[in-house]
Amino acid sequence: MWGIIMAKGDKYKCDECGLVLVVEDECGCTTCDVVCCDKPMKKVKKAPAKAPAKVVPKKK
Repeated sequence: MWGIIMAKGDKYKCDECGLVLVVEDECGCTTCDVVCCDKPMKKVKKAPAKAPAKVVPKKK
C-alpha cells in the first residue's frame, strides 16, 4: 500500500484511531505515503450514487 497516488477529493482512513483525511490540494508527487498510528492509511472507497427518491403526489 506504500506509494499511493492521491487526487483531490480522495479520502483515507486510519484503521487504528478512525481519523479520516480528505485531499484538498494535489501535491504533484508521483507517489505519497500517508501514515497514522505508525500504519499506512487506507483509501476509503466512494459510496455508489443513490437513485433519486420517487416523489409520490399526495391524495386529496
